Amino acid sequence: MIQLDKVTKFYGERLIFSDVSFKIMDGEKIGIVGKNGAGKSTLLKIIIGAEEFDAGTISGIHKEDIGYAEQIPQFKKSTLLAEMLSAGVAEFQAKKILFGLGFTETDLAKNPNEFSGGETAKIALAKSLLDEPRILILDEPTNHLDIYAIDFLEDFLKNYRYTVIAVTHDRKFLQNCVDKIVDIENGKATVYSANYEKFVQLKAERREFELKAYEKQQEEIAKLEDFVRRNKVRASTARRARSRQIALDKMERLEKPPSTEFVKVKLGDAAESANRVLILENVNFKNIIKNFSMEIRKGEKVGLIGKNGIGKSTLLKIIVGDLKNDSGTVKIGNRVQIGYLSQGHEELNENLTAIEELQNEFNLTNERARAELARLDLGAQVVEKPISAMSGGEKTRVALAKLILTGANFLILDEPTNHLDLPAREAIENALRNFDGTILIVTHDRYLLDAVTSRVIEFEDKAAPVEKSEKISKSKPQKESSQQKKSAPPEKTLQQLEKLEAQIKMAEMELKMIEHEINTATAPEKLSELAAAHEAKLLEIDELYAAWLE
Repeated sequence: MIQLDKVTKFYGERLIFSDVSFKIMDGEKIGIVGKNGAGKSTLLKIIIGAEEFDAGTISGIHKEDIGYAEQIPQFKKSTLLAEMLSAGVAEFQAKKILFGLGFTETDLAKNPNEFSGGETAKIALAKSLLDEPRILILDEPTNHLDIYAIDFLEDFLKNYRYTVIAVTHDRKFLQNCVDKIVDIENGKATVYSANYEKFVQLKAERREFELKAYEKQQEEIAKLEDFVRRNKVRASTARRARSRQIALDKMERLEKPPSTEFVKVKLGDAAESANRVLILENVNFKNIIKNFSMEIRKGEKVGLIGKNGIGKSTLLKIIVGDLKNDSGTVKIGNRVQIGYLSQGHEELNENLTAIEELQNEFNLTNERARAELARLDLGAQVVEKPISAMSGGEKTRVALAKLILTGANFLILDEPTNHLDLPAREAIENALRNFDGTILIVTHDRYLLDAVTSRVIEFEDKAAPVEKSEKISKSKPQKESSQQKKSAPPEKTLQQLEKLEAQIKMAEMELKMIEHEINTATAPEKLSELAAAHEAKLLEIDELYAAWLE
């Protein structure tokens, strides 16, 4: 058991958190949440011993028990596989985790220090999983992972026999993988024995109770103060007034509970546009995008998912005109005005402050620019520094402020919730859900996809994109996508479709079972057998989808 008792941390004179107390039982899965800057990562560093704290105690944890994915890791071996094997594990176990997190056979021979920043973070995560420590510490573990790698990680952690402590803003991860949430807010920590959705409910109930208690105490204080004021100068009542004043002085004042709401984000009403907002026909770009076709109609909210590096962001840049496709056609409908938010925030001039960015782009007054940025929770200290000095979350907020001001009726969004905390994600989600225009969104935020999109397209390394159902947790294709709906098929064809859909559903259930067995396999021979079965099942599913599309 790990126990924190009244742990307090200052940076200089600034209090980060105080009197943080909670217990973690062996084998528990803990999620730590809170706004950006609340002190979540600082708490992790204190737990692993990488940072000192100013008061309190921590017991039940030893350095040799801890596995932690470093933010900037240093690798010593010349190949990725050798680096993994240096942890003293079998090759099949190392490959299982690497492949599960999205690495390929070719990647195994590469130097681990030559991967990109995101891939390096994935290597550090893979190493921490391999070590199987008694206490696994994860800081934003789903960052840099695509949906498939996140599924693998979640399955791995659900079957992990030891303790897991994760700082994360991934709501699906919190829903699926943790049984206790530590919420850091206003320098305090509150513990909820719950996954994400239960936590949201319990936190709202707790705030309502605390708010009522605060308001009741304020009423009592007002009555006592009024009595003292009216009676302290009267000889006959002065004694009672003094006793009331003593009661006031001794009273432990309740703090008003903080608002749980992020600043409201509202997208304007979308102007009218053509019914066919976007048409892509056989689009090709280098060796990245091959014969890609898709149509989006007015009012649709479409999610685009796929493995990292497959070309999703490239496709968006082709649509908005930042890149030119080699062949095929890209048609934007009449009266369609695009608002684009890129993953790397290339639309921001990093030499300017946030205020200057809005003033230059939209000819706003200083006061109006500040007000628009304040809507996204960007205060005076932030908006006056260069964008280049901002955090990832702050840049996303500036980009969102610009997006709102465009008044666009077709939003193209590339990872819009990256680097945002839970309140900000919920605010953006509500704004997109209530927007009456058209949306195309690339994201690994599964909670956002489920809440906002009306259909999801899986971008695969093949000519035809695959239509997914309304919820990405299911894989049954839609019977009538915007591309496929033409005329009602005859009864015989309908029967064939239903049969194919049943076969697809069964094959995908079998694939899940194989993936679960891979996560629990220990023998090299069994792992090889399962890997072959997994590849064969994927091929079978591809063939069934192709038959369904025909």
